This record gives sequence, C-alpha cells and structure tokens, in this order.
Amino acid sequence: MKEKRKGPIGRAAGIAEGVAATVRRMQRDREPRVLMYDSTGYARLLQPDARGYETALDVSESMVRVVDGLEP
Repeated sequence: MKEKRKGPIGRAAGIAEGVAATVRRMQRDREPRVLMYDSTGYARLLQPDARGYETALDVSESMVRVVDGLEP
C-alpha cells in the first residue's frame, strides 16, 4: 500500500508523478505497434528491438495504404 504524502511537497510530488505518467502514456500511444497472430488466433506484441519488426511494420503500412486506396 502506498504511503499518503502530506503537505505541499507531497502534493507537488503527486502532481509530478501524474505528469510523468501522462507523458509516458502519450509517448507509448504515438509508437506504432505490431501484433502478430499465430494460426490459433493467439496474438503477441512484436517488440521494436525484435528481429523482423521493421519488415513487419513496412508490410503492414503498405497493406493499410492499399486498403485506403492510396496505392493500386
């Protein structure tokens, strides 16, 4: 259980934690994610440092452009 902070320093620390969490969330939401599905339908997130991540991302972006009608 988290200790409750008291006083102005505790409130400032709480605000700083909230801002830091918001910044992390915003950064995470901007990064493209690659989900790989196996034949049984089980999905796993491909990490950006994994082998094949860039290739899978490029292929996925190309597929989206085709579906959107941006490429023939």
